[in-house]
Amino acid sequence: MEYKDFESAFDDLKKIVQEFENSDNLSMDDLIKNYEQGMNAYTYCMKKLENTQKKIQIIDSNFE
Repeated sequence: MEYKDFESAFDDLKKIVQEFENSDNLSMDDLIKNYEQGMNAYTYCMKKLENTQKKIQIIDSNFE
């Protein structure tokens, strides 16, 4: 799944985690599908956070 921004990926990740927490009887196929979606959302969020952190460091270095 392609995400357009951090917020949409993070919302998707929260929904997946809630589904894991609230369901005791997910099928193996659903578990795998949700795990894959969750990892895609997590990876997207982490990359966005890393890129944002790098940008902030560059901005900060310009003011030192």
